[in-house]
Amino acid sequence: MNYAEVIRTRRTALGMNQAELAEKTGVSRNTVAGWETGHSRPDPDTIPRLCDALRISINRFFGRESKRTEAEQKILSLFASLESGDRQVILWQMEALRDRRAAQRASEEAVPPKVVSLFMNDLGAAAGFGAALGEAQGERITLLADPETERADEVITVCGNSMEPTYMDGDRVLVEHTGHLRYGEIGIFLVDNEGYIKEYREDGLHSHNPAYRTMTFREDQPVRCIGRVIGKLKDSQIPTKSQLRMLDK
Repeated sequence: MNYAEVIRTRRTALGMNQAELAEKTGVSRNTVAGWETGHSRPDPDTIPRLCDALRISINRFFGRESKRTEAEQKILSLFASLESGDRQVILWQMEALRDRRAAQRASEEAVPPKVVSLFMNDLGAAAGFGAALGEAQGERITLLADPETERADEVITVCGNSMEPTYMDGDRVLVEHTGHLRYGEIGIFLVDNEGYIKEYREDGLHSHNPAYRTMTFREDQPVRCIGRVIGKLKDSQIPTKSQLRMLDK
């Protein structure tokens, strides 16, 4: 271990000279100078006092502490540079933050969240070329209740890029089952057993990506509206692990 560098670096960081460190440790200034040049090393009885004076742990002095992130090292360094009274204030603030967070977690866990159960369709709706939607295949999932999830009946995954930038490939959308849409609304449509997510307009089904043409249909061509797209499924609508554990209990 490079004890000389540890002593010199910590003493400098704390703004002490060799004489001040010697006084705090109970040795002479020449002894401190010998430590810092590597010509001598602290005896075992002196190391605890030396670590107290340098405001470091014995483990750190011997290089045995676990690796810390740069942010953690900066926090510890700043804390060590404070006077005793200031350090106590910081400790009180940290304890208050810890206790407040613990109380918040306890409060969240005390009241089970309100949830809804929706069908998650394994098959996607194409934002581009057709994707087989057909008969429903999937499973029911639990989501946190809010105005959107309570209104929805199903979750469907977007496939393709024709609805970019509104909906991206892989987005999961909340769908309200209905057979009728108003012009300008986005819906899920079934055409020849293939699902599409498009904007419904008077002249046909529109993509938001200008690279795709408007879909138009003959009068005898079967086109069915499955539902209205309410919006994307958000991370905030998915229960956390602790909320799921609470629901299990």
